[in-house]
Amino acid sequence: MKPGRKMIVAGLVSAAVIILIYNITSNSEERFVKSNEPRSTPATTLTVINNEDFAGTTNTHRFDIPAGFSYVKVSFKNTGSKHFTFTINKGSTSGTEITSGSVPADGKEHTYYSDKALSRGWYYMSTSAAQGMSGTLDVSLGTDAYK
Repeated sequence: MKPGRKMIVAGLVSAAVIILIYNITSNSEERFVKSNEPRSTPATTLTVINNEDFAGTTNTHRFDIPAGFSYVKVSFKNTGSKHFTFTINKGSTSGTEITSGSVPADGKEHTYYSDKALSRGWYYMSTSAAQGMSGTLDVSLGTDAYK
């Protein structure tokens, strides 16, 4: 066989091997969606504060909402003997108030959601009580409300 033909055959064999390996390792059926079929994208969540303890009469926790996330889910478990209040502000502890509420002292988990899409940036979660409080805090970000 001539040297030029050997190079062409070697190139074709190499290309065939690469295509074969690609087809074996990829699941091409799940990679494409027909343009006329609805796409089902699952809601995505990102936990930014996970089971963090808090105590005393005031606490502040800062978290960032990055691009791609718009909703906040806050869960408290008040293990103290008195209720406490919370506030979420944008930009600083005295910035624009996003939401606020009161968490009863019943030892159960209480969850609060932002009902409007929030913009990117830093947010501040403040908790306070007249007497010492104790409990845990979880903050998750989502792409859909109430998830």
